[in-house]
Amino acid sequence: MYIQINRFCFLLTLVFLSSSVINAGPVNDFLSSDRKSEKQSSKEEEEKPTHSSQPKEEKKVQEPSTPAPKIEAKVKKEKEENLAEHSPSPQKSKRIQRRKKSKSKISKKEKEPTKEKEVKEKETASKKYENSLPGVSELPPKTEYDTKNQPANAELGHGKGIPVLCYHHLVGNQNPMGGYNLDPSLLEEQFKYLKSLGYQTVSLDQFYQYQQGKAGSDFPSRPVLLTFDDGSLTHRDVLVPLLKKYGMRASVFIYPTVISNPRYKFYLSWAELKDALDSGVLDIGSHTVYHPKLPAMTRAEIRSQLKDSKTTLEAKTGRKIQDLAYPFGLFDVRVIEEAKAAGYRMAFTVNPGKNVPGTYAYTIHRSLVTWGMSQSRFNSILSASPPTKIQLGVPDGSWVKPGDSFPVIVEGLDPKSVAIKISGKEGIVQRKTNTEYIIRIPEFKKTTYPAMVVMGKTTSGKRSETQFLFVNRKEFKRDPD
Repeated sequence: MYIQINRFCFLLTLVFLSSSVINAGPVNDFLSSDRKSEKQSSKEEEEKPTHSSQPKEEKKVQEPSTPAPKIEAKVKKEKEENLAEHSPSPQKSKRIQRRKKSKSKISKKEKEPTKEKEVKEKETASKKYENSLPGVSELPPKTEYDTKNQPANAELGHGKGIPVLCYHHLVGNQNPMGGYNLDPSLLEEQFKYLKSLGYQTVSLDQFYQYQQGKAGSDFPSRPVLLTFDDGSLTHRDVLVPLLKKYGMRASVFIYPTVISNPRYKFYLSWAELKDALDSGVLDIGSHTVYHPKLPAMTRAEIRSQLKDSKTTLEAKTGRKIQDLAYPFGLFDVRVIEEAKAAGYRMAFTVNPGKNVPGTYAYTIHRSLVTWGMSQSRFNSILSASPPTKIQLGVPDGSWVKPGDSFPVIVEGLDPKSVAIKISGKEGIVQRKTNTEYIIRIPEFKKTTYPAMVVMGKTTSGKRSETQFLFVNRKEFKRDPD
């Protein structure tokens, strides 16, 4: 019995000594090599230089092409693990499994706040750009225009007809406001670009004389009319200084209910509007009383909007009001008739296209200038060449319904290039001759004011685009009158 006890004690002592040697030796170092390598890699990451001093925007651009140090370390570890998976060592496979489990737990924790962050960012973006326009509001607010290399522009149609540009707000707050805002720096880029091409701005009086075929000998060879709608405070604080700096002039179209209204702090007061007009670089016109959709109103309401606005603006500014800009660019035959009766000599749409002598005075073409507009798009507005003649079988602004047909005559364009679209749908149902086309109004889904665009190329290859407007009778339960 005593001998057996001695043997048992001896065995216990031997086990204790061997376990101590194992824990202190290279075997333990190998089994814990993953912890050691993690400490080493974290230390190396701390010693590597970071890019926190770089601007955030620059960092965002660089990230897809140049991985950050942590990402590099992560990729390196994953490569090592992939190699280790094919190793026959059971100890390595267990180590890899442990690390995978711990990584999956960490990745889950990391993904959760990332998802929350994405949701918050989307909510913020939706609040900031709640009036955003697809393809417009996503553009950068500031764009540099090349004003040096322009020799080819002389061949692009510049000088034939007058482009009328339509602007709104000039707020540098990174908010497109539905696309109807321009960063002041972009407006200045466009002013410099116009000057480099030899464009000269004209007044409303000069434009009217040209449109009537009575332009004087001193009329610019490359004229452009600049218009600014609504009455933003930036028209005095941003626009006027830029006009003076570049020797230009512009016209503002105002609706009185927004002026000196405490509810609209970003708009002019009557005193500020008068101060802007006294600068000598601005003309003024009417934009109705409170900016409604005129075709949806009764004739009596239309008459009130046009007459009352004219009367109020003349009384408050001391200037004669002779010209009108339709709110939203919307009009119909009744609106035109009431504009004439109210004493307006011209009325402006937002239908793109050039204006030539003889263009109808109450459907003047005007192109919107939107948030982040590129130089090529801006140039296309200036360089588009109008056809020799476009004649519609129904008046511009007519009330129509799907299935209605009428002829359109287009002269001065290559017949093979002519396309006529109505709210993006094919409009031509018959090509009777090289200049006469039969148009049919297509079916729409909730399109109240379908636009008809006549596109093509002149015989010399210059691009042409002219737009007209209709009112879809089907969208109204009853006619306003």
